[in-house]
Amino acid sequence: MATDSTTPLNLYRANLGLALRMLGCGHEYRRQACEFEMLRIKRDLAALNATRDAATGAHDWSELAAGYQTMLRDYMAATTNLWQQGLVSAARHQTACSDDMRDALAGWQAAWTGNWQQGAGMNLAALPLQDWMRRFEQTVRNALDCGAPFGRRTDSATPPATARRFAPPGEQHVG
Repeated sequence: MATDSTTPLNLYRANLGLALRMLGCGHEYRRQACEFEMLRIKRDLAALNATRDAATGAHDWSELAAGYQTMLRDYMAATTNLWQQGLVSAARHQTACSDDMRDALAGWQAAWTGNWQQGAGMNLAALPLQDWMRRFEQTVRNALDCGAPFGRRTDSATPPATARRFAPPGEQHVG
């Protein structure tokens, strides 16, 4: 007598997808870091070659100083360019990884909560669990969508009374 498997693979797929996306982001970041390291090596090699050429071709101190000045100007321009490329790359990489993680976590959350809902069933004893799961889903969805902590959203400019540290001036203090 064979029994049907009641454990769906959706949660396992979601966990594997999340792990693979994290690994993919790490490998992409490492690839970009290696590319920038290669550009820095080329910049340093060009500076060394320019210094060598300035030292071998100079007939007096003024020619040597002019060669060094040209080398330093080129070196600083290349360094500034690398910094700008690095900042753009870091911002792009951070945005791409956060988008990937948000999508993966949303899929993981959907798979995870789907399994719990299937297990809860329609039994009257399971109603508290279903209510808890509904609140949990709403909290996670709000946190993933807009970054609000614990699903709290306040549309007013003033914080709630429990969040204020001190009472406003003129308010009665109860001690």
